[in-house]
Order: sequence, then C-alpha cells, then structure tokens
Amino acid sequence: MPKNKEALKRYRIIHNVLRRGGKHKSTRIVEICNDAGIPVRLRTIQKDLEDLAEDTELGFFLPINKDTATKTYYYEEIPKHIFPSLELEPDEISALLFYAKTISQYKEYPLFSEITKAVKKVIENSNISPNVKELFEKETILETEKHPLIGGTELIADILDSIAKKKVLEIDYQKFDDEIKRHRVKPILLKEDKKLWYVISVNYKNESLITLALDRIVDVSILDEEFQAIEFDSVEYFKYSFGITVSHKPPIEVVISFNPDQGNYIKALPIHNTQEILEDDDMKFIIKVSVKPSYEFYSKILSYGKTAEIVSPAFLRAEFIDIFKGALSNYISKK
Repeated sequence: MPKNKEALKRYRIIHNVLRRGGKHKSTRIVEICNDAGIPVRLRTIQKDLEDLAEDTELGFFLPINKDTATKTYYYEEIPKHIFPSLELEPDEISALLFYAKTISQYKEYPLFSEITKAVKKVIENSNISPNVKELFEKETILETEKHPLIGGTELIADILDSIAKKKVLEIDYQKFDDEIKRHRVKPILLKEDKKLWYVISVNYKNESLITLALDRIVDVSILDEEFQAIEFDSVEYFKYSFGITVSHKPPIEVVISFNPDQGNYIKALPIHNTQEILEDDDMKFIIKVSVKPSYEFYSKILSYGKTAEIVSPAFLRAEFIDIFKGALSNYISKK
C-alpha cells in the first residue's frame, strides 16, 4: 500500500482523471495535482501509473494502458474500485484458493451457488493479482472427491440457520421401510459422514441426543420457539465412535493385526483417532484402537479382507469368525 497520504491523494487524482474516459498525458495529471495543492514531479506520476497497473506489492492492478505513440494513458475498462477493500497476505490468498477448490466438491449442492458468490466478492474486492484470479476459475489445478447430489442437502441452509438462531425444529422423519414419525428437536450440529449429512439434536421430548439423516427427512419446519444454548463437545462425543453411530455402551480396546503391506497404508491413514501402534516389523503390523463397535466398524474391518485379523477381545474375534463362516457358506452352497 502507499506509504503516505500524499501518495493516496495522487492515486485518487489519477483514477478520477482516467475514469472520465479518453487518453491523458502524464504532464496533464501533474498539472492537475499541482492545481490541487499536491506538488509533484513528472517522474513521480509516471511511477504512480506503473505501480497502480503492475505493482503486486500494492495490489491495485488497475486496467491502465499506455499508448506509446501518443504517450498517453487510459483505462481499458472503468474499474469499480480503486482501492481493494481487503488486504490479504500471500498465505491468506493461497488458503482462500485452496478453500475455493476444495469446496467445489459440493458444487451439486443448492447452497454452493451462494458460497461461490461469497468467495467471488472476496476475490473482486481484494488485492489478488489478475493471474491468481484466473486460477480460481480453472478446474485442473486441484481435484477432490466428488460429492453427488443426495437428498436432504437442500435442507442444509435452513438447518444451519436454526442452529445459529437456536430455533426448535419440527421434523417428519422416515427410516427405510418405516412409518413417518414427527420429532421436535433442538439442533446443535450438522455433520457429514461418508458423503451423507446428519443433524445432531437434543430430542425435545426426553432431552436425549438424537441423530437424523437429512436424506430421510420428509419435511422440516423452523418454529418460532427458541432454546437456550446447549453445551456439546463434538470431539468428545464422537471420540470412540466409528462413523456417525454412537453407542451408549462403554468403549472397548480392540487389537487388530494387518500384514506389513496393508500396515503401510494404516500408518499413513489411521483407521481411528485412538489408533496406537503395538508392533511394526517385516512380519506384521499390529494396532490397538478404543472404539464402540458399530455397523461402520464391522464394515471397515471386513473391507480389509484377509489382510486384517481381530486379535482381541475374544468375543469380537468370535463374531468375525462367524461372519466369515457365513460369507463362505454363501459361496460354497452355490457351487
């Protein structure tokens, strides 16, 4: 940014001259500055014109062109703002670019268009250079997993609003092949799990926590009734869960053995936040996790096939043996 008020005054004069349209000599801008009580030399104005158009440190990037034949300056198009409203540091610009690209995974969601508008406003009113602005439009510099449009995502905006305003929700909810039930809840958290969205709430009837899948919501109404702030520690609540399901049972310690090759992936991407490595050598890779076993937990372990083995506890190992026996019988009986 300019280092003093005199520079700011010169910049405003330059902008006011050029936005009139037509082409203007730098000597004329010098005269206007002097007439306005701002003593300035020709070289200073010429440097100002260069800075306003090209200097990445200043962050103006005004569309100033120079006609070398007539030695005049003009706007290619009239800019809406001479000074950016937001002064972003390089790291902040990179972070915004990363955010814009990663959030594009939700581009099929109804709310995405509003997110895009918000990001665009920040870009247009900040000191982001033109070449970096082009990166925000490209789709080839960063790709994330695609999130298909799933039922219930159109409810996200309303549910977020009710959480922010602490408004009670009345939800008509239908589980698979089940009757529709009405729940009155105090929403406290929207959570995504495996590309599906859920609202974590306090059931108005018995003050217990309830988790509802957005794609199972038939209808939702935001009531005028407000509720008091609810203390909820999401990290602690889901600490021992394996997915969205949280059992009321206490967690258990599960020891799992993997072959070394699979172990390399488990080290790079732990299967659970409580994961602790017990053994790691050329023969095996053994971990311990503290979890509340759920459908998601069983599915995860089964997905590793023969590369994973439940070592303990004994009852859980026996359950997996029964599961594999049942699966094997499906193949044997159909020979």
